[in-house]
Amino acid sequence: MLNVPIVRTPPPAEPTPPVVSRAPETLPLPRFAADGPVALLLPLSGAYAAPAAAVREGFLAAHFDAGDARELRIYDVGTTPERLLSAYQRALDEGAAFIVGPLMKESAARLATMNPPVPVLSLNHLDAGGFVPQDFFQIGLAPEDEARAAADDAAAGNLRNAVALVPEGDWGDRVLAALEGRMAQWGGRIVASARYRQGVSDQSDVIAQLMGVAASRERHRELTNALGVRTEFDARRRADIDFVFVGARATEARVLLPQFRFHRATGLPHYATSMVYDGRGDAELAGLRFCDMPFMLDTTGELAQERQQASSLSNVGAYPRLYALGRDAYAVAAALQRGGLRVGDSLDGATGMLEWGDSSTIQRRLRCAALRADGIDAGLGL
Repeated sequence: MLNVPIVRTPPPAEPTPPVVSRAPETLPLPRFAADGPVALLLPLSGAYAAPAAAVREGFLAAHFDAGDARELRIYDVGTTPERLLSAYQRALDEGAAFIVGPLMKESAARLATMNPPVPVLSLNHLDAGGFVPQDFFQIGLAPEDEARAAADDAAAGNLRNAVALVPEGDWGDRVLAALEGRMAQWGGRIVASARYRQGVSDQSDVIAQLMGVAASRERHRELTNALGVRTEFDARRRADIDFVFVGARATEARVLLPQFRFHRATGLPHYATSMVYDGRGDAELAGLRFCDMPFMLDTTGELAQERQQASSLSNVGAYPRLYALGRDAYAVAAALQRGGLRVGDSLDGATGMLEWGDSSTIQRRLRCAALRADGIDAGLGL
């Protein structure tokens, strides 16, 4: 456990509050006592130590920048249920008035089952339909936010019908469901979808089926057999596709996109999640649109400067988005403690426009950009 002293000369009378956009006619959330330490629970040892440290650095940066005189205590929850329980109990014993964390999804779910007696801002989302205790709030970097942003961006360009290729497993299922749900809100639909096995380079058969090229070839084969003669043939993709969505890392996207082009996807807009972007341009993926947080998309403003400065920290360079999550976690926790957030409110954060969608969950509204060889084009529109 780490006690972090705050030294300011002179200290401000009150910490600088985050700017909250107030929704009209919404019910206020319960007010929380501002006295007592804030406990930050993170897995600072074990497999997740490096990403957790990036969150810690972002939280501390925001804490100091705000001139916050409240006591902050940091607890290592490790990677086991026993360590989590021990750190949580110690935080309560030492008078924690507000808990921020934990970071990992399994730990957040376990903490929820303990029904904490103080407010919690979890740094990950609980599964839909699961038990959510009173005053258990959730923020995180859910990929579903990026899928919904892609659907919004496509709809703004009057792109209504998509084919989607996502990896096998829970992540791909969640992203696909979020994309499909938001597209339906805009009157769009996914006309075909498929899942691919990560680590397998050749996905030609799957992509040919998605694009309708396989069906085109089959129709030609049947026609050839019926006529008994060979005919000139150029396989065509299905005509009802407006854009392609690919859930992939940059290394996978570099393999998948040429296969899409081979199967007649040239000329169609392609979308992906933020996994394709590491802060640098990419000639092989030029033109690919992705949706990401302001902390990554800002190229000239204050966030870009902070990202550059933070990248020199040993624990932040590989995890800039988690650093941004730490910053936003502080802003949300501070606003909650003052009773300054209500259902329907929004807060302009480093990870996105944070929107209070229901009584416990914060979603992010993101912008999209296009990769270029020398960086990104973060302008509006397609």
